[in-house]
Amino acid sequence: MSESKIQVSFKLPNGTIPLFRGDTIDEVEKLMQDAALSATFVGSMEAFAEACGIGKPTPQQVTPTQAVSNVVNTLGATLVSNGGAVTRHCLHGKMTAIEGNGKFGLYKGFFCAAPKGATDKCATVYLKPKDADYNKFVPDRVAK
Repeated sequence: MSESKIQVSFKLPNGTIPLFRGDTIDEVEKLMQDAALSATFVGSMEAFAEACGIGKPTPQQVTPTQAVSNVVNTLGATLVSNGGAVTRHCLHGKMTAIEGNGKFGLYKGFFCAAPKGATDKCATVYLKPKDADYNKFVPDRVAK
């Protein structure tokens, strides 16, 4: 039997780590919905079900600041400030802020964190002088 294409696992507050496997997103979603609604997992899966929109969570209006606080509190994380500098993230993590002088003049951009030559490297995000974040840009490094 071959390995499933999609696997989802997470750790519940009680230490249980359920694992859902399937060949399609729909298959995995169905397994997760069934688990969230089953008598076996009632209670231990409640928070997960609510976070995934499975079931009927109460809609709440949350500001971005509240959302960050909720995530920090839920995960027991530590919030690290970057001093107000502009950042971007991609699938590979925090993008590197680079400023330089190219053939078209000064540029400010965020470059994918994937290793050089990676086939799934994300597109560079360049800032234009008219962008609101242009003057808040703090480079991680300056290109030669």
